[in-house]
Amino acid sequence: MRFAATGKLKTAVSIVLLGALAACGSKNEASSGQALASVDGKEITIHQLNAELGRSGAREASKQLLDGLVARQLLVNAARKEKLDSNPSVLADIERAKDLVLAQSYVQMKLSKPARPSQQEVDDFYRQHPDWFAQRKQYEFSELVISNANLSKELNELMTGTRPLEEVAGWLNARNIPFTRLQVVKTSMDLPPPMLEGLKGMERGRLFIVKEGDSAILAALADVKSAPVSQSAAAAQIEQYLVAQGQGRITDQELNRLKADAKIDYFDKAKALKDLAAAPAATTAVQGSGAAAPKDDAVARGLSGIK
Repeated sequence: MRFAATGKLKTAVSIVLLGALAACGSKNEASSGQALASVDGKEITIHQLNAELGRSGAREASKQLLDGLVARQLLVNAARKEKLDSNPSVLADIERAKDLVLAQSYVQMKLSKPARPSQQEVDDFYRQHPDWFAQRKQYEFSELVISNANLSKELNELMTGTRPLEEVAGWLNARNIPFTRLQVVKTSMDLPPPMLEGLKGMERGRLFIVKEGDSAILAALADVKSAPVSQSAAAAQIEQYLVAQGQGRITDQELNRLKADAKIDYFDKAKALKDLAAAPAATTAVQGSGAAAPKDDAVARGLSGIK
């Protein structure tokens, strides 16, 4: 049986890892009256419940949280009976999870309490990004998604200019080229800057092609609406983004220090690996509006609460 590529494996990894961590110190806690429940002899303690409370964001401990720990322990016990805790793939994932926890804990230890951005910094960020805030627009696209392999000179010519996208759909159907039809709405915050520049002033109904990985999106600009965000509505999200940006700089500085102090050797097999920084995995090209590369989406993620 192969475990590595299944959803069941991921669940098993999580519950085995959590169970292994939960088991630490249970005997001492039980003997000191800290145990809240026992599942086939495995104690669940007040400390585990408090830890679960902290992770869940709940305001107070509850029977539901305790029942969740009981259910987890049942699954852990079942996983161990199936000897999942000795499966090489599971052990590798447990080791990876431990490494991630250690790395994240180190970063958190090094990060001081973030300073709140000044009002001037928030104001400057708002003014410097009018397309995301004061002049934000909402774009609606009609799309036909096909395989890149089905792009042709004839199709490229058909996608030039302004015409109903339904005409392109009919052309694809006549040639038995499969496609997926989509209606997509994006704001100017979501779009790569070169693509956004190409859309400014574009007439409704204009056709263009966007390439994403192995797919080609045959798109038509269906509608454009003004959707501004006031500075007061954006302020909290901007503050959060600026704090995260500052923490990212601290993390980068620490990584650079660790690299400088460490002896890092790349062996011969590593030389065959591609540098994706020079050739991005997901490139975007917009015909008719200039070549477009994906913008750094950290801002979009950091400001994802603004709708």
